[in-house]
Amino acid sequence: MKEGRTVYLAYLARCEQAYRPFAPIELPEFFKGRREHVDLMVGELRSPGRQAAIIGERGVGKTSLALLADFFANVSDEHTHFVRCETSSTYEAIFGQVLLRAGAVYLPESLETESSRNAALAGGPLSLSRSRVARSRHQVIPSARAVGPGTLLEVFRQREGLLILDEYDRVRDTATHTRVAETIKHFSDASSKTKIIVVGVAETLTDLIGAHESLTRSVAQIKLGRMNHSDLSEIVREGEDRIGLVFQEQVRRKIIALSDGFPFYTHLLCKYCAEEAGKVVVQHPEAKPVVTEAEYRKAIRKATETAESTLRGDYQAAVITVKRKTDMFKYVLWAVAYAEPIEVQVQQIAQNIALWTGARPKVESLGNYLGPLTRSEKKRVLPRVRQGYYKFTDPLMRAYVRLLLEEYNIVETNGQLQFPWMRTVWP
Repeated sequence: MKEGRTVYLAYLARCEQAYRPFAPIELPEFFKGRREHVDLMVGELRSPGRQAAIIGERGVGKTSLALLADFFANVSDEHTHFVRCETSSTYEAIFGQVLLRAGAVYLPESLETESSRNAALAGGPLSLSRSRVARSRHQVIPSARAVGPGTLLEVFRQREGLLILDEYDRVRDTATHTRVAETIKHFSDASSKTKIIVVGVAETLTDLIGAHESLTRSVAQIKLGRMNHSDLSEIVREGEDRIGLVFQEQVRRKIIALSDGFPFYTHLLCKYCAEEAGKVVVQHPEAKPVVTEAEYRKAIRKATETAESTLRGDYQAAVITVKRKTDMFKYVLWAVAYAEPIEVQVQQIAQNIALWTGARPKVESLGNYLGPLTRSEKKRVLPRVRQGYYKFTDPLMRAYVRLLLEEYNIVETNGQLQFPWMRTVWP
């Protein structure tokens, strides 16, 4: 038994490295898919004067790509500086952090100190060490007011490095957006060897940084869409190889279909499936775990309970009623999630509701529920995109509701409900 527990703990450690729903991918061997985006990013960063913006929906893996940009572009991580922005971040706060991490701090001239960075994960055969101990010469910056394009270029222009501003969409200060745009232009005009990468949730570069005419020439827009089935399957299979387990083919396909193109859900479901399947080694240390329908069903339940709190909170706010008890708000959300198109017509919503109620409601009556779901009282979870069509505000919400539907299907109907998006066939 003691041997089995030791084997299981080692197994869980491998699971934590292979499937990471709650943290970005930090090791390149676990970064799967996105080959065309990686090649585009590397090519653009190698072009003189070219900076980059990584944009896309929430949950598609933007931060993971940004964290590994130095590896893919063959840039020293000593000269790669990563800053995570906040709603209150200002230009001085963002680039003050960058300068501090680059060694430009309030220290006497020419004072040398010894520093080290270690971005390696815990030991084991999967670790990729990026540790270093090096001597660095700190450069004095007089004050925060001196932080600007000129100061930054003085420090970074001749260094081959990267300045990565993650979650930049959270920044609210208009003046900061203007100054960041100006800084990007200065870096481009000066053909700085250090490149700037701005990362955030956005549909276009203008949505992220603002309308600045010169940015279209100096910034490469790298837009990450939802991942295809093949790339998501690669995530599952890489984990199988690294951990030492097998997913039954039908279970693998269900996980990929439920993920709705978001690697977050693939990692989430695979993690819980793998952890559950691995319990066999406690009693049988030599056994190779297999993920079957039983482990999948337990993983579904756990995934609905541990998905992002904002998703769970918004869903509960949308379906709960106070004055008059009704399940119709829930059925409306289920009906939208059940549909294959992202934008769903009212007639389709009514048709899908009949799957749970046994009767198709009148389209006119749905306004009593669709209306509130577009307003703040219901977290604006389901806005109208055009006349007669609705979609989820948060792209991750559809997959979350589909998890709830799958749980309902398992518990209440014994798997009898056939989801159209589960019938999709892929290689």
